[in-house]
Amino acid sequence: MSSLRWNIAGSVVLVLLQLGYTAYTARAVDARAYGAYAIALTVVSFFGYFANAGLSACVLRSEHLTLPFVRAARRLAMICGAVCFLLVEAVAPVFGSFFHMPDLTVMARLLACMFLLRPSANVTVTAMRRAGAAPMAVTAESLGQAMGVATAAGLLVCGWTPFGLALAQPVAAAVVLSVGTAWVARRPLPPGPPVRARDLLAPSGFMTGHSLGQFITNSIPLWASGRMLGPVTAGSYSRASMFTGLLLTFLYQGISWAVTPLLAERRAEGLPFRRDVERTLCTASAVAFIGFGIMAGLGPAVLCMLLGPGWESAAALVPVLSAGAAMTLLCYCGGLIDQVRNAPRALLGTLTATVVATVAGVAAAVFAQALLLVAVAAAVGQVVGHLAQLAAWHRSGLMCAGAALRMHGVHLAVGAALGGAAALGSSDHSGAVALWYGLVSMLPVALLCVLLRGWIPVFTVAVATGLLRKRNALTSPPPPSAAAEPSDRLC
Repeated sequence: MSSLRWNIAGSVVLVLLQLGYTAYTARAVDARAYGAYAIALTVVSFFGYFANAGLSACVLRSEHLTLPFVRAARRLAMICGAVCFLLVEAVAPVFGSFFHMPDLTVMARLLACMFLLRPSANVTVTAMRRAGAAPMAVTAESLGQAMGVATAAGLLVCGWTPFGLALAQPVAAAVVLSVGTAWVARRPLPPGPPVRARDLLAPSGFMTGHSLGQFITNSIPLWASGRMLGPVTAGSYSRASMFTGLLLTFLYQGISWAVTPLLAERRAEGLPFRRDVERTLCTASAVAFIGFGIMAGLGPAVLCMLLGPGWESAAALVPVLSAGAAMTLLCYCGGLIDQVRNAPRALLGTLTATVVATVAGVAAAVFAQALLLVAVAAAVGQVVGHLAQLAAWHRSGLMCAGAALRMHGVHLAVGAALGGAAALGSSDHSGAVALWYGLVSMLPVALLCVLLRGWIPVFTVAVATGLLRKRNALTSPPPPSAAAEPSDRLC
């Protein structure tokens, strides 16, 4: 629980840093330049999956963390990173020509410098978390992010626009690796047998390919926007996507860091973890639909405050992208469950369904020359992917699909009510006034949810796990078998 609190606190700090940095860069860098930077970042991130080689996930899921294991993972990460650095430096002009953006070439080459440091830094920080040193891991990441943001902002102030944007990541990686290396030198890990590179690549190879497929699927809308609709359109889409992506990353990391070690330990001990899977999905469902429902209502006003004038087209995309982010969170958490239970066929089935639906939808949106439809296509692709997950779990007997859908329906209704109230309250206002009216408008809905919390599945899970204490006096009459888990009373 202490590690979870530290991880959440660290994620909050990183989100706040990113929001402040976003507010500044929106005023210092125009949409055209930011569109080129966003596409360069996705191009470099594509190679990043090969640079990381799935090693961080391998370390996090390891049953026994030994010193030879960590050293071998760090060495392999450094080699993979150096190879990807050279590849990006060589092929960057090709991408600049393809997207008709000359600045993209320079930005990609600057961003590629992080490959010399970031893969090894990621392995080290993951090892710190796996070893229970969450406070030090959070400190390293927060310090690195702060130094990277400060360096990039300083360069933009000095007039190195827009290329200063590209140096935030390399500087952050250098700081994180320095702090992590100092921790490894001081923290004695238990000895173990020698670890070869093939021992690490074998289990991580599949997950690297799967993560790469997820990344390509999520990047297709941005690439299509930049290639077919121009850099200004890509800039608007990337700003809105980054805004919803911050919350998505924050929520998914919190769930992943809390759930993955628990499920991995129970599987290693040969214990059944179906109940843990049901609780994980219920929590993810509530967090996704309620959290992003609120963002859909308040997000446009908040993004307009952050970015300033001229970014209204980005703010208009927030409600649709929030719906897509909610479904993405469910897909990612479902993928996490399939990873732990070692179900590669289920992972591939989900990814295939998501890719096919996304590509078809984006193609139709580009044909119609409508940016909003690109965002809708991304959301629909994630919906199809999660339905494929539920179908696979139902066939395997892991979870009742009908129960999961009804659980989603309740949480969706709560999120839609909160988001709808916020949107109605803020519709006739702007800036901080709109945000204030939106928050006030949600209060009656929030009060009603508190009164009816016994009917909300996530409340039942919170009571069952001891996170909340049920008080019947404040709860509306519960449904039959209210003490049971959501899946028990919904199947």
